Amino acid sequence: MSDNNDTTGIERLQQLIGPDYTLKWIIGHGGMSTVWLADDVNNGNREVAIKVLRPEFSDNSEFLSRFRNEALAAEKIDSDNVVQTYDYREITDAADHTFCFIVMEYVPGESLADRLVRDGVVPEEDALDIFEQVAHGLSVIHSLGMVHRDIKPGNILITDSGHVKITDFGIAKAAAAVPLTRTGMVVGTAQYVSPEQAQGQKVSPASDVYSLGVVGYEMLAGRRPFNGDSSVSVAIAHINQAPPQLPQTVTGPARELIGIALRKDPQRRFSDGQELERAVSAVRLGQRPPQPRFAAAATAVHSPPPASLPATKLGEAVNVQRHVPQQTAHSTRPPQTRRPQDQGASSKSGRSNGGVIALVVIVLIVVSALLIWMLYNSGILSGGSANETSTSSTPLVTEWVTTTVNPTGGNDEPVSQAPTGGTSLEPVQPSRGAPETQNAAPSEFMSEQNSNSEQRRRRDEDTYPSQYYQEPSSAASVPSVEQPTSEQNGASQ
Repeated sequence: MSDNNDTTGIERLQQLIGPDYTLKWIIGHGGMSTVWLADDVNNGNREVAIKVLRPEFSDNSEFLSRFRNEALAAEKIDSDNVVQTYDYREITDAADHTFCFIVMEYVPGESLADRLVRDGVVPEEDALDIFEQVAHGLSVIHSLGMVHRDIKPGNILITDSGHVKITDFGIAKAAAAVPLTRTGMVVGTAQYVSPEQAQGQKVSPASDVYSLGVVGYEMLAGRRPFNGDSSVSVAIAHINQAPPQLPQTVTGPARELIGIALRKDPQRRFSDGQELERAVSAVRLGQRPPQPRFAAAATAVHSPPPASLPATKLGEAVNVQRHVPQQTAHSTRPPQTRRPQDQGASSKSGRSNGGVIALVVIVLIVVSALLIWMLYNSGILSGGSANETSTSSTPLVTEWVTTTVNPTGGNDEPVSQAPTGGTSLEPVQPSRGAPETQNAAPSEFMSEQNSNSEQRRRRDEDTYPSQYYQEPSSAASVPSVEQPTSEQNGASQ
């Protein structure tokens, strides 16, 4: 604030302004104007602040056109947190220079810039109170389709009772028509300018949100997030760098609030003063600030939210955890964002498991083939049993057969005799073509053998006399053969 006794140039200005306002003294200086305290004669001599623009801006036709439109629009704003605009006038002096001024509500007290110089850090509760009141004033401005463009501590006034009001509305927006290279020209004040404004891009209500975020950072930290040797270097830092962390004495919700407001992408900040005001209100109640509606909608469509808030830098994306299916319709839990090294490890593990399974399958196939080969060689799978093969290939001697002449002169009968020694008789072998005879009943088998022996004997008798065929009796005869009695021997002799 200037000395109340500074009245430099008051006579000339009083003539230009006219009798409706009575100038008292200078109460402030700005880059584009000088502010005077005056009395409004037509309204009961109420105190007003008259902001007189410097000639270099008044002579720019484009600036005058925009400033005029903004000043007339500002007269429609009626908010307890915005300095009210009462009047706007343009006057041409004798040298044909345009002289213009704005008559505004006078707010006794001090600016936030004065308090920061005096106190350094503002307690968090007071800082959030100021933050919320400024956000409410911006909500009214934004609702009318306007943007302030120059939110900074010097344009935030605080009364003795703690009431906060935004001033200099509309001037910064009009100043955008003036080239940046003009000496003394500061558009939006480099220390608080938004990234898009510093790049000459289109501004929006989110630009005011960013500037207020810088003010909030300064109140809580006692310093600005970016400093530099020139306004250009500071503006570049706003574009490219993330602000340092706030002190640990600041609560988590307040840190998150400032972080969202300082995001580089305006689409990911709070969209306007109204949304910012609701977020500040939640933080003052000890709650986390809600996510900006545009950022939350974009996150739900394009990417899953992280499980927790990042604790690295302010101004980066901060997403609230939401448990919704995100990858497929079959998911039952939110997908987890993997780091590239985690995905590589998972892929390597999958390949290792696949190799083990393939090896097991190969071993099983080899073992199965070996087992089949062994079973085939053992005869189990060759179409018959080992016993049947042995029976059909090896001759089987079932009994010895010999014939004797019946002493009574009857027919010869075959007599079975066990092979107990002595001269071997002709063995009788079963037919090779019918191995099943070994399993026939004993009576059937003997009948068949007797028939064969009888046929062989008759064939031999046709060739040799029966005495040549009869085997003499000896001690080795089978006991089962009937021996002739003495009477029979005598009769034969």
